[in-house]
Amino acid sequence: MKRNALLSLLISAAFASCATTSEMPLAPNVVRLDTNASGLIFTSQAGQITMKKAAEATLKRGYTHFRLEQASTSQGSRLVGMNTQSNGWGQASVHGNTAYGNYSGTSFSTPMYAPTAQVGVTVIMFHTNEAGAKGAFDAADVIKKQGKV
Repeated sequence: MKRNALLSLLISAAFASCATTSEMPLAPNVVRLDTNASGLIFTSQAGQITMKKAAEATLKRGYTHFRLEQASTSQGSRLVGMNTQSNGWGQASVHGNTAYGNYSGTSFSTPMYAPTAQVGVTVIMFHTNEAGAKGAFDAADVIKKQGKV
């Protein structure tokens, strides 16, 4: 029984793990990046993922350096499934933050949660010879140091 519960937890954590970054252009040299990460694997990497996306956005637009402004971070959790122990049968499915279930017999259910992290930042980009580039992040160096995230 404990092995099934542990296996269920690991499978839920694996399926609930992901990171996505949305990019919104604000000006030719300014974008807003918002990274949403969930699961044990990706929540600790949300900052690194955002930094790499900022460097990629900078190079993609023909700039070499960038600064980060208006940064915000948050952490939380979301429901990813239910672990049910019963002497009958139980089934649960998750849609968004809601769990739906069917139970027959006597059962005990434990909700399972995945950690979440959000990072939002405005990226201001510069060419090498612009005054704003002095002391800013070098996009090529960031990508080289970050490697594959």
